[in-house]
Amino acid sequence: MASPAATALSGNGRARPMDLHEAEEPLQLAIEAGNLGLWQIDLATGATRWWPGMDRLHGLPPDAPTPDITNYAERIHPEDREHFQQAYQQSIAGTGWHRVEYRVVWPDGTVRWLEARGRVRRDTAGQPRSMAGVCMDITRRKQVESDLTFLARASEELAEVDDWQCTLDRIARLAVPRFADWCAVDLLQPDGSLARVSAAHVDPAKVQLAHDLHRCYPPDPASPAGTWNVLRTGQGLLVGHITDEMLANGTSDQELLRMLRGLGLRSYIGAPLTVRGRTIGVLTFITAESGREYDTGDLALAEDLAHRAAIAIDNAQLVGTMREADRTKDVFLATLAHELRNPLAPIWNGLSLVRRARGDPQRIEHAVGVMERQVGQLARLVDDLLDVSRIGTGKIELHKEATNLVHVIGAAVEISRPHIEALHHKLSISFPDAPTDIVGDPARLTQVFSNLLNNAAKYTRRGGKIDVIVDGDASELRVVVRDNGIGIQPAMLGKVFGLFTQVEQPDDRRQGGLGIGLSLVEGLVRLHGGRVEAHSRGEEQGSEFIVVLPRTAPPAPPRPAADAGSAPAPGTGPRKLLVVDDNEDAASTVAELLGMSGHQVAIAHDGTGAVRLTAEFRPDVVLLDIGLPDFDGYEVARRIRKLEGVRQPILIALTGWGQEQDKQAALAAGFDHHWTKPVDPARLMQLGAPR
Repeated sequence: MASPAATALSGNGRARPMDLHEAEEPLQLAIEAGNLGLWQIDLATGATRWWPGMDRLHGLPPDAPTPDITNYAERIHPEDREHFQQAYQQSIAGTGWHRVEYRVVWPDGTVRWLEARGRVRRDTAGQPRSMAGVCMDITRRKQVESDLTFLARASEELAEVDDWQCTLDRIARLAVPRFADWCAVDLLQPDGSLARVSAAHVDPAKVQLAHDLHRCYPPDPASPAGTWNVLRTGQGLLVGHITDEMLANGTSDQELLRMLRGLGLRSYIGAPLTVRGRTIGVLTFITAESGREYDTGDLALAEDLAHRAAIAIDNAQLVGTMREADRTKDVFLATLAHELRNPLAPIWNGLSLVRRARGDPQRIEHAVGVMERQVGQLARLVDDLLDVSRIGTGKIELHKEATNLVHVIGAAVEISRPHIEALHHKLSISFPDAPTDIVGDPARLTQVFSNLLNNAAKYTRRGGKIDVIVDGDASELRVVVRDNGIGIQPAMLGKVFGLFTQVEQPDDRRQGGLGIGLSLVEGLVRLHGGRVEAHSRGEEQGSEFIVVLPRTAPPAPPRPAADAGSAPAPGTGPRKLLVVDDNEDAASTVAELLGMSGHQVAIAHDGTGAVRLTAEFRPDVVLLDIGLPDFDGYEVARRIRKLEGVRQPILIALTGWGQEQDKQAALAAGFDHHWTKPVDPARLMQLGAPR
């Protein structure tokens, strides 16, 4: 009876025996479809018989002689020969079942993975007589297994976001030789160039070659293919088989073409490093020696890895930014404490002098002058901090008007003159013959140039030179502030306008300062529609700051708004004033100053007392703090405005809260004016007559 393998269904559905030719044809089709090969070994002689398919699995022509079991070992990869031999012997000595995975090397050098499965046949005495079985190509399966292992290992590496450079180096090394013969990582730089940040190959000399090729023959940004095409499109690029024609068309440099041909490049994948909608670089994989040719599955894996790598790079950069911000914050807080203590020390000393020198008017006058200057320094420090904050939140307002840079720079020089003269610097100013008319906020522009002049004086050694040069054209004006001071290191040039950034090292305290001046300059210039640049040739080579401002048309006159900052109109004679502040020292000193001017003053330390005294004392003016222990000053103002039978006083918010929203809240609550602490005592003396 014919076996099931040799039986087919006839047309009428009845089984009939197949002849030998009919049985071999479907068997051969099955072997070819499954990429299989049949084999048999005579265990007594070592003679081997191959059926069609085995020659194809070994890269041999159909008429090639079949090797015996001894010669077959020469076709096995050297690293797998011992493993193959052990599996062969164990199959004969053991259960008789044979299964082994190994690599074979084709005549052209291509390496393929095979899996052999077979069974030992024995004679009636139980002695092994022959082994027969099947071979199949498992190269793709082994590649997938290796690729998945590589992806898992790479994902573990990418989880370590502390140092993205080291992480990328490890990823490149993991890819070689598991997934590629060459691996390179190129990242976009802030200036728009492309930098090779990592490369890998099993041969260290070729790693250096990868860097050298990129440096000497950088990719052409205008090229319609390759790395820049991946960057432009954000799409992965697959070249399954690199032809000589592709190499020749890709470069006009014959030396480069010769080198590329010598490398034997086989297949290419360019995967975009994309994160948060931005393509920040390209992860490149190339095969050569292995002979592997990439397909769409490989491209998908490469794009998956590139996406994970981009996220890791982004996370690492964010972590680095946060650490730098944290370090900068610590330096800033330490410097802030230093800057606050500097004026506090002479203020404290001045108070002691005033107390001890009661009979010495000249000494008292000197001490008072020192304290006034130091309080002014504290106020300017706080104002600068608030200005930077307002610029960052878009809440600073410019009061633009027609002015000219001659007046602006003249005012800035007067502000900076004490700093310049104290260090005996030589200052020169050059204006063009043409008008320097501009539309801007004169006070803010004066702040810009006084900051630049102070900065030049601060970072120029005693007896240095500072130049201010103004020129321009019909559309814009250009101001250069140049010094021959300590200069700026190249690495710092891109950071000098950052908040809390100083040129000196963190452990160098000689210059002091919070590092907010240049940040304030950049913000104010930007609000004027201009730009500011920093230039320096390096340490001890001086610095140059260039401010470019547009000559804009005058803005439309602003609509009159409620006055939230000026004092009431001056009056004559004593007035009734109520001071409300939960800080007893603050309330008593303000009351004493007002009392010395002949005013009648009452004090309250909470909101309830403020409303009661307003009804009883009936003041002309109420100086009201916002932060009170029972309810805030806004509620106090609202309750005072609701008092019946009482002539309404002028309400002035006297508070440390000075943001624009604080002023608006004060006006909404019924205040007439909003003053930010500390208030110049002379301003208190100008309180006006009742309405």
